[in-house]
Amino acid sequence: MSTVLGRDLLFQLLQHYGVSHAFGNPGTSELPFIDGFPKYPGIEYVTALHEANAVGMAMGYARQTGKPGVVILHVAPGLANGMGNLYNAFRAGIPLVVIAGQHHTRILIEEPILAGDHVGLVRSMTKWAHEVRHAEELPIALHRAFKVALTPPHGPVFLSIPYDVSLAPATIDRMAPSTKVASGFVAEQAVLEEITQALLTAKRPLIVAGDGVGDAGAHEEVVRLAELLGIGVIAEGMPTRQNADNRHPLFLGTLPLNAKQIRQSLSGSDLLFYIGVSAQAPVTLYDNGGSLVSPGTEMAYLSDDPWEIGKNVIGGIGAWGELKASLEALIAIVKRSSGPYRQTIEERHKKVEALAGARRERLDTALIADRGTGQISAKLVAAELAKLLPQDGKFTIVNEAVSGSSAFSDYVPLWEPKQYTAGKGGGLGHGAAQAVGAAIAEPDRIVVNVSGDGTFLYYPQILYSAVNSKARVLFIIVNNRAYHVLKTGMQAMGAPLGADFLECLDLNGPANLVKIAEAFGVTAERVTKPDELADALRRGLEAPGPYVLDVAVKT
Repeated sequence: MSTVLGRDLLFQLLQHYGVSHAFGNPGTSELPFIDGFPKYPGIEYVTALHEANAVGMAMGYARQTGKPGVVILHVAPGLANGMGNLYNAFRAGIPLVVIAGQHHTRILIEEPILAGDHVGLVRSMTKWAHEVRHAEELPIALHRAFKVALTPPHGPVFLSIPYDVSLAPATIDRMAPSTKVASGFVAEQAVLEEITQALLTAKRPLIVAGDGVGDAGAHEEVVRLAELLGIGVIAEGMPTRQNADNRHPLFLGTLPLNAKQIRQSLSGSDLLFYIGVSAQAPVTLYDNGGSLVSPGTEMAYLSDDPWEIGKNVIGGIGAWGELKASLEALIAIVKRSSGPYRQTIEERHKKVEALAGARRERLDTALIADRGTGQISAKLVAAELAKLLPQDGKFTIVNEAVSGSSAFSDYVPLWEPKQYTAGKGGGLGHGAAQAVGAAIAEPDRIVVNVSGDGTFLYYPQILYSAVNSKARVLFIIVNNRAYHVLKTGMQAMGAPLGADFLECLDLNGPANLVKIAEAFGVTAERVTKPDELADALRRGLEAPGPYVLDVAVKT
């Protein structure tokens, strides 16, 4: 029997994968793991004051590194605290290995305090969840956890590990890296030929670029395909990656989150080509207006997740394959087949460029109008920020501005996946923590978190972790003193909603965001006038550590 403990097998895997940080909020049941960190000097434990922040930081770390984000949580209540962001990670397809310490196996039958059904809690929001029952199965469980998290479609996995198992002698001396599942397969040639023909013969086709594109690094292939076919590209709703160059003359923006507006955005197309889309129904309030895709619209899909193919619309052509390799194959077929359609492609190209140009003009007009109000708006913040970000593109926007979020994908030039991340599941309170995790992963990259005041106040304890880890993050709080997205949502839905004033949707209470930041040792300032904005942003971007800007915006 080896003298290596069960918990040491986890650290060996972290070494194999080059994972430099793990995240958690210390508690009793996971103390064996926390005790192990000093024995592995290349791996740092990042303390969060709330489990949701631990999961959020791991999300940001995984997004930027491509490595699994590792979270070590407390027994049942601690796990429950982290579940909101675990759901966000699940919907965004972020590879996490989440471990919760469980009570000693001997006492579980007696229902001690804190104990709970960990697997039952998280089964619906993980790719795989398991409670280790004895020391002999721990090596297989750890091996499987890393394998499943890193196999496309990516996502979080969960292990519940009783503390007597984590301290038991391990049955092997050393963990090898988990089996790598080769997933770079190209979709079937015949299906790609069929999709090509449909794209060439459609009158008004549209590419919907999803997060699978950014995850696969296939953003340039998507734009190249659009150019060859003369068709527009729109980003899926609630993107957590930058999946196409938003400066490109064929880029048509991002799908909105309002059901009626989604229908309007898609209704002008007779063929929709969903590439790597993972949020086909990105709505929080449904208007009972029927399908988001107009009846009779032809559908084509390319995804590495067969579940997403033909999921919500009956019929269509579905190609299952790794996105980058499959797009390269599709582009080759289009080049061979597009000759007879050259005039059609040119005509479509001109029409889409005109639509994209009109969209940019509307954005410019809206920005000019906001400048004329004498007040700060989210558009103004985004436009001023864009002027100051590094021209080499080495920056990341972590967007959780909610009602103001579209401004930061519309007015900030974004052209590669790592420049942008956001939330997918609709749960709030992930953005600030993701930004800290991203800064830990890439300390040389400029990281900007944009939050609403409501979202920032979910878990402001993240500033403790930001200071302790010396994370260079500019936290911009777009402060409209309300849950503004709920107010606009009620207006969009109409009667019977919105008849009465709801005091609970206002945040005009006692929270002083500058003082909150300063209490954690973070330099902060409040900005109330447009002419103060540029200098304040510059100070925040140049700060050597975390910096908070509380920006008062018009409502």
